[in-house]
Amino acid sequence: MGQELRVRALGATELAVDGRPLVGLASAKATALLVYLAVTGTTQSRPALAGLLWSDRADSQARESLK
Repeated sequence: MGQELRVRALGATELAVDGRPLVGLASAKATALLVYLAVTGTTQSRPALAGLLWSDRADSQARESLK
């Protein structure tokens, strides 16, 4: 049986796994990435995600930041 991820993205972002709040993500961008992946529900390439979150950096720097 899988776990349930609940995402509330309007107003203050709230994340919960099986009813337990998910807290302590590394950064606001980590939260944004999780919400984006959950909402789109599709596979995303690393270069696309890096460009989405770090569009102001060179491609190699953006991919490094995604690590």
